[in-house]
Amino acid sequence: MTYTSGKISDLRKKMESLGVKEGGALRPDASSNSPDLNEITVILEAKQFVEVEESIRTDAFLEAEKKLTEIDQRLESIEATCNSSLNHDLLEGAFQSALSKEENALVVACAKEMESHAALNSFKTRNQISDPAHYPADQLFHFSLLIMFVAIETVINAFFYQGSSGLLGGAVVALSISAVNMSLAAALGCLYRYVNLPKTREKITGYSGIIFFVILALVLNLIFSTFRVQYELVQQRVIQDNLSEPTTVMLVVAFRTAVADAFRVFLLEFPDIDVLSFVLFFIGIICSCLAFWKGYTYDDKHPGYGDMDRRHKTAAKLYNFVKDQSFNSAVEKVHQVLKEVEDLRASLISSQRNSYTLKAQIQGAQSSYEGNIKKIQGELNLVIEGYRGANKATRTTPAPAYFDKLPIIIPEDSGADLQKLISATDQLSQKSKSVADEKLILLSDKLQLIRTRIHQLVQEEFQKYLKTITKSATVALRAHGQSQEAAR
Repeated sequence: MTYTSGKISDLRKKMESLGVKEGGALRPDASSNSPDLNEITVILEAKQFVEVEESIRTDAFLEAEKKLTEIDQRLESIEATCNSSLNHDLLEGAFQSALSKEENALVVACAKEMESHAALNSFKTRNQISDPAHYPADQLFHFSLLIMFVAIETVINAFFYQGSSGLLGGAVVALSISAVNMSLAAALGCLYRYVNLPKTREKITGYSGIIFFVILALVLNLIFSTFRVQYELVQQRVIQDNLSEPTTVMLVVAFRTAVADAFRVFLLEFPDIDVLSFVLFFIGIICSCLAFWKGYTYDDKHPGYGDMDRRHKTAAKLYNFVKDQSFNSAVEKVHQVLKEVEDLRASLISSQRNSYTLKAQIQGAQSSYEGNIKKIQGELNLVIEGYRGANKATRTTPAPAYFDKLPIIIPEDSGADLQKLISATDQLSQKSKSVADEKLILLSDKLQLIRTRIHQLVQEEFQKYLKTITKSATVALRAHGQSQEAAR
């Protein structure tokens, strides 16, 4: 800790009191040639403060020498790095290095995208398709609407099938009927899509789907309607026979009778059904048509086209992801090179500024040292003068001769250490300035060239690189095709 004003001057009153006391006792002796114990005590205390100041200055100079070495070594390193950066095209190497890390993944993704695209185009050509694929974004949600139709039809039909078992029993029967009715209709709707393909066999399959749908929709809904009539008769018999529920035999007989009545429509004899069964028939037809439409539109109208389109989009998405990842990695790498050059330029400026700052710190440490020891000397003089003045005023004999001369505690300092440090700092400043003057302009030109080159790499070289990736992917696909042929 540096010296604080007043630490010695605070002793003045005490020393004046001691001076009066010692003077009254005629001490020190007039013939004495050296300070007495009281003065020596104060002088030693002052010298201790001076030693502390010398220690603080010495530590500051040692720290400055250490910093000088560090700054010089840092400057040497910066200069070497500058020479390397200026003499080598690090940007191109960084760009190619970043791209090479992603090259294998990029070739694989590109090959998959090309393969799926080629398969999609081949499918479109074979089936004379020119429009893009159309299908629901979420097929599960698409069929969830069909489940909703089943639920609606179940709720409605539950009222028609309720009997002694109540609504719950009617709902169970209605749910079974709705599930069969709409599942078959949806499946036949999917089958009907084959009518859009050009081959005769596929068109026959598609038309077979709609023919079967018309027949099944008519027959099944007639069966379900006539079964409702038979189901009511079964419920009445259950009540008459005081049974808890219909037997299996009753239900089988009722269903066979309903099927026989329904197939009479092909003999141009419409079954004898009541109004509620007639309403049930039309509700079933409407729900069947809705289910058929849902089955037809669950994917693209050309069977297989939607799957191929989704595979191609997935492959294209993966390829774009890997491509963007490769691009971003390369851009990050070249910008890292740019930042390194910018940091070099900033480090040169900083090293020059650091040498000036260090010189100011050294001079500040010396100035603080000189000011503090002068302050200590001044306060010591005031205390000694007070002591000697009080001593002279009270004594009756002459004061010792040494009273006319104040003690000097300021050590002799040639200033060699200071001059050595200042000289070393000036040399470092000059070296920093010389390196900075030589390299800063070159680094500025290098930065401008890098910024221009980055734009060229990003805009042109990356596109050339993608063409190379496409060629590599083509070669890989051909090799894969040849290996498959050889395996056959």
